[in-house]
Amino acid sequence: MKLTLRKKVLGLIAISVLLTACVLSAVSAVGIARRGDEKAVAYKETLLAERKAQIKGYVDMAAKLIEGLSVEEARKAVLTMRYGDKGYLFLQDYNNFFLAHIDPKLDHTDQTNLRDPNGIYIVKELTRIAREQGEGFLSYAWKIPGQENLRPKISFCKAIPEKRWVVGTGLYIDDIDEAVAAEQDRIRQEVKTTILTQLSVALAVAVLLLVGAAFFVSRFITGPLEIITRTMRGFDNDLTITIPVSTTDEVGDLAEWLNQHLRNLHRSIRMVAKVTGELHNHAGTISSTISQQSSFAAELSSSVAEMTSTMEELSASAGQIAQHSQGVVERADRTLADTRNGASEVGALTVKISAINSDMQVNLAEIVELGRKSKEITKIMEIINNIANQTKLIAFNAALEAASAGEAGKRFGVVAVEIRRLADSVVVSTAEIEGKITEILDAVNRLVMSSEKTSSMMQEGQVSASHTVAMLNSMVDGVEESTDSARQISLSTQQQQIASSQVLLAIREIDQGVRQSTESARESNVVAEELSDLAGKLKTLVTTFKIDSSRVPDPDNKA
Repeated sequence: MKLTLRKKVLGLIAISVLLTACVLSAVSAVGIARRGDEKAVAYKETLLAERKAQIKGYVDMAAKLIEGLSVEEARKAVLTMRYGDKGYLFLQDYNNFFLAHIDPKLDHTDQTNLRDPNGIYIVKELTRIAREQGEGFLSYAWKIPGQENLRPKISFCKAIPEKRWVVGTGLYIDDIDEAVAAEQDRIRQEVKTTILTQLSVALAVAVLLLVGAAFFVSRFITGPLEIITRTMRGFDNDLTITIPVSTTDEVGDLAEWLNQHLRNLHRSIRMVAKVTGELHNHAGTISSTISQQSSFAAELSSSVAEMTSTMEELSASAGQIAQHSQGVVERADRTLADTRNGASEVGALTVKISAINSDMQVNLAEIVELGRKSKEITKIMEIINNIANQTKLIAFNAALEAASAGEAGKRFGVVAVEIRRLADSVVVSTAEIEGKITEILDAVNRLVMSSEKTSSMMQEGQVSASHTVAMLNSMVDGVEESTDSARQISLSTQQQQIASSQVLLAIREIDQGVRQSTESARESNVVAEELSDLAGKLKTLVTTFKIDSSRVPDPDNKA
């Protein structure tokens, strides 16, 4: 079942009113019930206070009566005291012994351990209350003589200190609970009557409120809303309609808001109709332009691809040239180092040749000196030969003298022979020495000639080495220049390679950009075609609205 707004609002109001009435009734009922419980409690306290006052009066009277009596007289007096149907008094001492009790079996017995089912030591507690407080009440459970059921009981006791006695009595109070229960039933009946009365009044008030709310809703809410609904149902894309405004509240504001938005929509649709026509025309132009851009981008992409291939080959060639240039630089560096080492070695050789030449000059001087000394030895040998000849001559003369002396000169003749033989040996040895010296002189002459020749060659070698050092030093300068040139060539080639790589990277980015541009142009072409299609559909859709041009200003009019 479809619920109208009127039914929904009225239903919510009815539920709210009924809930309010129920809550108020419940609160009132709770309050009344609470007051009834308070009355029942007060009634029970009143009855209990009356009972306490009753038994206290009996005990006070008994205490005054037996205060001056003996034990036996007091016992008889207590046993004869009665009140009500079954009320009696009892007498005990401070040692918890009963002196007088309605039950003869309890007389003169120690009742210290007498206790009820709740664990209360009855006699012991009565004695304690009397001794400590003088008098007081004690609540416990006990049996009526002749019955087995435990019943709630309250006792009052009072001390007679000079006798060390405790006189007391007790009453069963279960009848108080019965009276309180009866009183509670009566109060509950009154509460029910009061609640029904209040609920009836609340329902009557709720019905009156519902009738008033229904009139208010129909007059000021649902009525204007139904007018707005009927008007909007007849909209059918007719932007010339106007919703009548009958109230000045939120519903009237809603109607005015709808009218304002209809006017805005009217103006917007008219503007959209005009813009849609222009958009449809521009979409065709954009599609044609993008198609031309797509063709140009495709041709540009092909040219860029060819340029990329050429730059890749150029970059590869530049890389190879840079690699070879680097090899030339390395070889030039090695040649420069070898040339410097060669110049250094030749310089060292020149120094060594100069040293050798100096040594040769020293040796040559010593050889010449040796030749000179050998000639002096020859002179000495000539002197030795002369001495040997003279010795021979002397020995010959001595032999002649010895021969002429006969036997006496015989020994001297032997000596002369020996001296002659020694002189002959010296002559032979001297001749040999002269031969050796001659050979030495010849060797010294040859050595001098060879040394002079070697010295001359050493001087020529030293000169050639000096020229070689000069040539190597010149070559080092040339190699350094060649190495520097090779480095510059290698650096330029590397820079060219880097530049080629950067140009290649830029061309690749251009290629990628051109491809993206081509793809974007294709996508834009598709979008433009779709835009043209959408513009046509939008134009068709706009024509379904009814527009009153006399009511809506021209969107191009800025006034």
